[in-house]
Amino acid sequence: MAVVLDSYVKRCAAALEEFAGQEACGALGIRDNVRGLLGTLARIDAVVSHEERRRVLSSRVDAWVVLLKDVMYEVDDVLDVCAAEGAKILADDHPPAPKVRCAFMFSCFRYSGPQKFHHEIGFTIRDIDIRLREIEDEMPPLPAAGASPRPGGARRDWFTSEMSKSCHDDVVKPRAAVGTQVHKSVAGLVPRLLREGKKKVDVFAVVGAVGIGKTTLAREIFTDERMTENFPICVWVKMSKDLSEAAFLKKIIAGAGVNAGDTENKEDLLGLLSSALSKRFLIVLDDLDSPGIWDDLLKDPLGDGVARGRILVTTRDEEVAAGLKAVVHRVDKMDAENSWALLHEQVFLESDSEEVQALEDVGMKIAEKCEGHPLAIKVIAGVPQALYLSYVDLPSELKECFLHSSLYPEDCPVRRFDLVRHWIAEGLVKPRENKELEESAEEYYLELIGRNLLQPDPDNLDQCWMTHDLLRSLARFLITDESILIDGQERSSMGSLSSLSKPRHLALCNMENSLEDPISVKQQMSLRSLMLFNSPNVRVIDNLLLESATCLRVLDLSNTAIEALPKSVGTLRHLRYLNLDGTQLSDLPSSVGFLVNLQTLSLEGCQRLQKLPWSISELQELRSLCLEGTSLRYVPKGVGELKHLNHLSGLIIGQDNNDPEGCDLIHLRAMSELRYLQIERLDRATSGASALANKPFLKVLHLSEQAALIEEEENDEEQENQEGAEKEEKDGHEVKNAQWIRDDSAKVSEKIWNELTPPNSVEKLVIKNYQGQKFPNWMAGPKLSTSFPALAFLDLDNCMSCTTLPALGRLKQLKSLEISNADSIVAIGSEFLGTTVMSQAISFPKLQVLKLRNMKNLEDWSLSVEESQTLLPCLKSLHIQFCPKLKALPEGLKDAALCDLRVEGAHCLTEIKDLPKLSDELYLKDNRALLRISNLPALKSLTIDDCAKLKHVSGLDTLQHLRLVFPPSTETYYFEELVIFWNIAFPRWLELLIRLQANGLRRFELQCALPLLRSCLEGGKNWHVVQQIPEVRITSTDGNKYIRYSKARRIYETNAQCEE
Repeated sequence: MAVVLDSYVKRCAAALEEFAGQEACGALGIRDNVRGLLGTLARIDAVVSHEERRRVLSSRVDAWVVLLKDVMYEVDDVLDVCAAEGAKILADDHPPAPKVRCAFMFSCFRYSGPQKFHHEIGFTIRDIDIRLREIEDEMPPLPAAGASPRPGGARRDWFTSEMSKSCHDDVVKPRAAVGTQVHKSVAGLVPRLLREGKKKVDVFAVVGAVGIGKTTLAREIFTDERMTENFPICVWVKMSKDLSEAAFLKKIIAGAGVNAGDTENKEDLLGLLSSALSKRFLIVLDDLDSPGIWDDLLKDPLGDGVARGRILVTTRDEEVAAGLKAVVHRVDKMDAENSWALLHEQVFLESDSEEVQALEDVGMKIAEKCEGHPLAIKVIAGVPQALYLSYVDLPSELKECFLHSSLYPEDCPVRRFDLVRHWIAEGLVKPRENKELEESAEEYYLELIGRNLLQPDPDNLDQCWMTHDLLRSLARFLITDESILIDGQERSSMGSLSSLSKPRHLALCNMENSLEDPISVKQQMSLRSLMLFNSPNVRVIDNLLLESATCLRVLDLSNTAIEALPKSVGTLRHLRYLNLDGTQLSDLPSSVGFLVNLQTLSLEGCQRLQKLPWSISELQELRSLCLEGTSLRYVPKGVGELKHLNHLSGLIIGQDNNDPEGCDLIHLRAMSELRYLQIERLDRATSGASALANKPFLKVLHLSEQAALIEEEENDEEQENQEGAEKEEKDGHEVKNAQWIRDDSAKVSEKIWNELTPPNSVEKLVIKNYQGQKFPNWMAGPKLSTSFPALAFLDLDNCMSCTTLPALGRLKQLKSLEISNADSIVAIGSEFLGTTVMSQAISFPKLQVLKLRNMKNLEDWSLSVEESQTLLPCLKSLHIQFCPKLKALPEGLKDAALCDLRVEGAHCLTEIKDLPKLSDELYLKDNRALLRISNLPALKSLTIDDCAKLKHVSGLDTLQHLRLVFPPSTETYYFEELVIFWNIAFPRWLELLIRLQANGLRRFELQCALPLLRSCLEGGKNWHVVQQIPEVRITSTDGNKYIRYSKARRIYETNAQCEE
């Protein structure tokens, strides 16, 4: 069910109706045929909508469903052919003459002249209509009016009633254990407990991991009739760390039917226990974690008593059982059959309906995921209902998107960009007025995340995972009738190869070398998607495979070693998505120009790719072209004719030898649908005039020149090796010439960039390798805020010659600003804020993230404003990295409500002080001159990594987490005190800080040399410091030795004991 049938029927009907109203349909002379087919589909749709709900989780697939799906796929293919052929007819003043290209494109209709083609296509549509009518006769009738339940209602009610029944039974009585494994264990243990032995009191232990079923087994034994008959006194004690000795003894005494009163004296209670156990007894100690309780409390009174008895213990620790000298029974994991039985009982109770039986396949898979742990099975017992309801409540188009997401392997994160375009290629995204398909697909993506069916990768928000393996099991169960997964040379999952005569989706994982006939040729003919994953060694794709799989919509060969694409790729007339990212291609065959329906062509990271075929301009339906990270010398200027492009990355401007074949800025004028544009090699542009005009929807814009060559360091090295005044004078002339060249380049660069003028719709702007000495005019002046009213993200990278920054504080919507590699910036002052003495404006009103990186000449940074002005009211994160000459942080930061501050590689910075609102984290690394940290009263977490001169830390009133790192490479630097500190003792500021924060500091982490680590061992010189802090983690610099200490949990672990 990779296709949700009712959704697919509606989608095909909508596409047919749209086509019936187009000129192309009239030009082909098939409008009446299409109208007749639409009438049949309307009747079928009503039945399909009802039946889809009935069979959604059924493992049985009715014959008419299979036939109908096959026909609907055929309708989809025929529509592609009709649209392409009709467009060709309309493009000419007369019917098209026979062309080789037509025979090459349309394999299902052998072209032999326009009239014959019209006749053939009309006959095909009539034949489809007849077959649909025959299927209609086999379909079940609709229920009587008023009897049809609301979508998902009947099944939701069934599940709800079962859930209510389950909750009621849980209240009335304890859940009984199920499975032959439990019954066998009870049958074996009870006779042994009843058997009289030599000892007066025998101890038995049930041992196993958490959640494995120890308590369940003990409870079954405890309630067994044979035990209650033979042991008049049965006592159950749930052990815990909070249970005192007195309370423990009282529980057993009370269980024996004796009132201990208010007695708390241990000796009195032990005597009372001995007399209370006057008859045969069974005492169960559930979850015992120490054997000492037997020797300290039970051994003597039970041995002195008059009655014989049994102690049954459950424990996770084998050593506890050994310490008790107990007879041990180990609890094994449940097998798959028993796991499913427990899951079935927990979810469905006694229900044995057909619908429940239909769930057994997916239920078995879910049970297998629990790996035989009964607790895990019980915890997820409610998941099938929740999973089912989450799926049923989805709109039809989201159901299909969810199901297609499961085609990706579980160990592969799914790129957001790829996934949404995959959905579009499969036709799963419903067109909406005034909205791009990609925008609608992004909304689907966010909706699935909002429903917890997809989970964004926390380390990369442009990737996602399926939220849980159970969801993947459900989704793959639902698409098992259409999809094949081949892992390596094993063919598995998602359907049997022999039973799927017409698979629609093929996912190949961990393949080797070549891709030859993974499935039969007959099966290949019906494929709509073919994707390779985790197959970096695949070098060849079989030509026959592409010639056979003519119905492909999606072809993903990314991150393989494929060196050449077969020419037969041009036969894939329905192909909409072609992903070749990270392959070894050096060029593309010109036959890609025949892919008239292609929407996405992705070539990112194809480092050997040097040229594109001119036929790429024929891809008039192309919406996304990704060229970033290639070695292209130029991009054909015909790319500018692709008017449907909304995503264009890695566009190389011009050509090295100034050949007019390369795409220049002027060729971008007609591309009015662009949302994302990344331009490289702007230094080769001849003119920038109006290049970005007519781009009303552009949201993301990357502008880049080639990075300037840095020659000064090379010249300096050469000068050191040269001798004589003449050579020095000659080198001086060369340096001047190089400077003149750079000045000329700067002027040319400024001219081109000044002409660009980005549209005011831009939300993200990246400027990289700009060679001008001052920023473009459209980034300067008081109109900056009106020129970029929507700009939220700005990245200025490697603008090496610019000496001042624009008045970026005027950007009213700016949320993130990153400035890096600005070597000519020496000072940042009021010009950066964009405020004046007379101004009442807020500077950077919405800025949340500010990053300054690799600004090697930045010395002074000032943020001074008038009292009436507001500065950085929303700033949350400030990163300053590798600014070695920066002397101090600006005083204006004191009013910023910072959450985190990161300072790294600021070698002239001597102190960090007076940041009263800095709250979450301060991270300091490799700041060689840092001496003082003070007055950070709201700070909760502090990390100090290799700040070796630090001598004073104070005013950290709310500090909770302190982390110190001292790399071994600097252990002997600086002065004697430092060497002593990092080898045998803590510095004075650290001891003082810990003493002052004794009640607030919750966690201390230290990475240090081995001598200092060993001084923190219990009884060592610094143990008195360690034991004041609730949580301590200390590791050696090589990571091999450690100390772990937890005061509350009474944990002390180490592998770094002092050597003898």
